[in-house]
Amino acid sequence: MIPIIDFERRSLGGPVMKATKFDLGFSRKLREVVEKYQVEYDPDVVIADDATADAVFQAAVELLACVGLYQLDTQRVIEFGEAELLEIAREQRENPPVATFGSGDDQITVEYRTSDEERPPILAAGPAGAIEQEWFHAYIRTFVEEPSNRALGIAGGITAVDGVVPKVGSVSEMHCAQWECEQLLKILDDAGRPGMHLGLLCTASTPAATMACIGPGLRTPSNTQIGVHVIPEQKIDWSRLVLAKFCEDRGITPWTSCMSVMGGLCRHGPDVAVALVANLLAQLAYAHGSMASLFTNRLDGTWGDLEVKWAFSAACRASERNIRVPIAGCAIGNAEAMRTEASILQGAATAVIMTASGFSYAWIAGGSGIDARLIGEVMTAVAGMPREQAGDLARSLLAEADRVIAAGKQPIEFLDAIDIKTAKAKPKFAAECENALETLARLGALSG
Repeated sequence: MIPIIDFERRSLGGPVMKATKFDLGFSRKLREVVEKYQVEYDPDVVIADDATADAVFQAAVELLACVGLYQLDTQRVIEFGEAELLEIAREQRENPPVATFGSGDDQITVEYRTSDEERPPILAAGPAGAIEQEWFHAYIRTFVEEPSNRALGIAGGITAVDGVVPKVGSVSEMHCAQWECEQLLKILDDAGRPGMHLGLLCTASTPAATMACIGPGLRTPSNTQIGVHVIPEQKIDWSRLVLAKFCEDRGITPWTSCMSVMGGLCRHGPDVAVALVANLLAQLAYAHGSMASLFTNRLDGTWGDLEVKWAFSAACRASERNIRVPIAGCAIGNAEAMRTEASILQGAATAVIMTASGFSYAWIAGGSGIDARLIGEVMTAVAGMPREQAGDLARSLLAEADRVIAAGKQPIEFLDAIDIKTAKAKPKFAAECENALETLARLGALSG
């Protein structure tokens, strides 16, 4: 692996360039390698085949070697050699990394898995998005009190604490993030799961606030991850490198999160798949992580269609065959139908595709712990299912979701879905879960 300190040298010594010029070079080279390696999206193929996966990997290596990473703070390009990128992939492939989190009965081990493996991915669903203080405890409890949920892949995102709004880079960010950490530990204790992994730090995003959350009574290396993300597309700044160094020094598994946007510099599924793998290789180079998340959405913020899911599949399978780092993903429906039968079916379709593409860890699943359980049952049922059969199942699930949305189904807000005193589903949401359960069973997405 390349020492993290070497990335400071590369940040200060690489070619000077404006961000707009880098973007233009990135998009041109991306188009070139996608065409050169014949990476194509076939709407009739939901889960990428072996040849496509290998082509995505080869294209990603050439893209990153030719374009590099853009350092926003120095306005220079961090350069890579193709040989060192292939060496990073080889090191991972020959000794697939393992990540262990939590303690006691709630300790989990995240390992690389193949697309045809019968061992299911780990359900580690956590609350995502902005959370109001009024229903913070209830939201977290729905995930913690679900026995099949092994960890919180993410936990938090508080909007304000007693009127104090977290402002990035300020004392209020520290204050709210520390309150969040303290409350999470209290919820785990009350639920009898004190050793549960808390996942990605959320409210704390800057280095100062992040570091302020690591310590006794807050977060420890055993129950936390810290984001060191590449910023779409192919950009970083000093904060990413500082946090990567902090993780390495403290024995914290960095949250290697690869994100590309479809419809921008990445035009379509093939572009996104290649960019995701280039992003993954870059983060492994400077952050030395032992697992990675892949995600993409369109410019309008949606991620429920087949091309978006195919892009994940192609990138995940490229890693499965050529890198072998454990891959995490989000099995959740679009916000336009959150906490309805439609969003559960969209999340289930995503879970089917990701499971059949070799992912290991669902860090977001459903809009609460209640529907996350259904997603987990789907992952268990389809693990080992032939890829073509899994693709057909996912297509059927998405068609059913579209039917529900076309009927005018509206998203259910949290307070209308969950009783904040009991953290149980209210009748309206319970009915949506029951409808989804019936549909999943009818389409063959559940065991038995």
